[in-house]
Amino acid sequence: MSFANPAIHSPLMAPDRATYSCLSDRNAQMVITALSQWALLENQLDRLFERAVQAVTEVLKISYSSIWRVLSDRQSLRRVATIPAAANEPMEVTVANVPLVQSLFSVESQLLAANVPLGHDLQNFPLPLPANSQSGLLLGVVGRDQLLGLLEVHHEQPRSFSEDDVYFLQAVTNVLAGAIERRRSEALIDTQSRVLGSIAKGSKLQFVFNQLCELLEQELPGAYCSILVLDPEQKCLRAGAAPSLPSEFARGVDGLMIGECAGSCGTAAYRGEPVFATDIATNPLWSPFRDFALSHGIRACWSSPFLAANGEVLGTFALSHRFPCQPTAYHREVINTAASLASIAMEAHRRAEALQAANLSLEQKVEERTAKLQETLQRLRQTQAQLIQAEKMSSLGQMVAGIAHEINNPTAFIAGNLYHVETYVQSLVSIIQAYQAEYPNLSPAMRDRLEDLDFDFLIADLPQVLGSLQSGCQRITNIVLGLRNFSRLDESSMKAVDLHEGLDNTLMILNHRLIDQGNRPAIQVTKDYGDLPPVTCHANQLNQVLMNLLSNAIDALGDRWAQEGAGFAPQLRIITRLSQPDRVQIAIQDNGLGIPEALRSKIFEPFYTTKPIGQGTGLGLAISYQIVQEQHQGSLRCHSTAQEGTTFTIEIPI
Repeated sequence: MSFANPAIHSPLMAPDRATYSCLSDRNAQMVITALSQWALLENQLDRLFERAVQAVTEVLKISYSSIWRVLSDRQSLRRVATIPAAANEPMEVTVANVPLVQSLFSVESQLLAANVPLGHDLQNFPLPLPANSQSGLLLGVVGRDQLLGLLEVHHEQPRSFSEDDVYFLQAVTNVLAGAIERRRSEALIDTQSRVLGSIAKGSKLQFVFNQLCELLEQELPGAYCSILVLDPEQKCLRAGAAPSLPSEFARGVDGLMIGECAGSCGTAAYRGEPVFATDIATNPLWSPFRDFALSHGIRACWSSPFLAANGEVLGTFALSHRFPCQPTAYHREVINTAASLASIAMEAHRRAEALQAANLSLEQKVEERTAKLQETLQRLRQTQAQLIQAEKMSSLGQMVAGIAHEINNPTAFIAGNLYHVETYVQSLVSIIQAYQAEYPNLSPAMRDRLEDLDFDFLIADLPQVLGSLQSGCQRITNIVLGLRNFSRLDESSMKAVDLHEGLDNTLMILNHRLIDQGNRPAIQVTKDYGDLPPVTCHANQLNQVLMNLLSNAIDALGDRWAQEGAGFAPQLRIITRLSQPDRVQIAIQDNGLGIPEALRSKIFEPFYTTKPIGQGTGLGLAISYQIVQEQHQGSLRCHSTAQEGTTFTIEIPI
């Protein structure tokens, strides 16, 4: 086979005037001008490639034209446009072992090969030949410093390509080279803009890393872009992004320990500088992982660390290929740009995490302070309620003490003189009876007066009257004593007391509410007292709890009577027992309406009440709960069933 390799102009970004002057066909000049204008206006290279192959076939009047792009590894070609469409022909070919193509990577000539008729062997042509090709020409699309692609033309008839044909095709390749390099620059700027935009929007780090790799892979066909992130301990690399890398290989390098001979990425992170392994099969840095990489088709890997502003290594960005290859200036520019963007994304992520942690910490502190303020406010309310209640109890106790004192004096005077009255009366009666016996014959007038007095009845009834007076005085004395015991103003410290006495005193004080009320029958009270030892407690506070619970029970019984009427028999039961050897229980049961489940969790909250306005303050149960739980280290529980009643259970240590 014969190859023509005439002296042709060196590659240009666009056809220069010298090239135009060599084109004798005015139509060809117009096509090149139109193609150049289209290249400036069209952002999609695929459309430009399609127009170029169409223009070539029309101007040269040939049957076949195609454009091949050099992939990132510079060992493979991908067909990007062809006329006619060749669906059955391979879209990618490997040229690693084709010296003719490889030679173009180091020379500036655009014309690779030309085949002419007269029986030459076409089987050595570098690319798959179309059927019935009798002649062809292959030109390189050469950029400033590297081969970017190939322009291939064929004809079904034997044909010698003229110098004008070569100049025309050279002009086309110059347009294509300029468009490809311009698109590369624009794509790199666009990638920067889009990635920085995602970072500015606060996109997740995983999204930003994937976006960066995917955008770069679009401009580096055949390359695998990947990002690994150095862990906080600065010991191993974790997966960041690898959208196209073989999944098993990506999983295998996740957790890679950094150090010397740790592949491209592990070594780059350890050294803090780029590492370019152009052939993993012979590179000593890959010796521990060589078989693993080769088994997944990875033959070259170029890795660069990306750093924080203080020089700290944050991770690595890598370009991997299936064939051994050397990085070009463009590859280095891409790697540097990617590392800078990855660094910006990582530091933005760190700042966002730090800000989020600070916000979370601030929110937690605010929540904690709010909770403390609410707790303090709650305690203040409880303290205020206790102070109010204590003041009320103190005032009540002082009033009770005053009343008791005022009642005790006349009661003691009456009780003390009743004995003398009884003695005097008995003496008078005995004298009268003796007088009657001595002088039985009374005058009619005296007899009439005795009959009017019903003297015999008076003599019989007088002792009973005196007994009633004595019973009444004792009753007054007991009531005053019960009131004093209930208030217990002189017992602020804890003392061992009889709980049954406190219950009985409370029931005595509430007796006026337990008896028949006219609009409600008397409440049947059942005392089921166990054998309790004296209990050490604040007696006055515990009496207050018993008063609150018994009063609420009486109210509940009244509510059910108002709802059901005569068919309801109100009952109140008080049970005491030892729940444990060192703890006592007091249960107060009523058969009222019960407490709805939705309200049960709130009944011990301060100022919460189910009673109408003016009938309850919402402090009784709250104060009772606090007295039992905090003052006595006990528990106050509520069990209630609708239409069956409620049981409040107090349990305190002995």
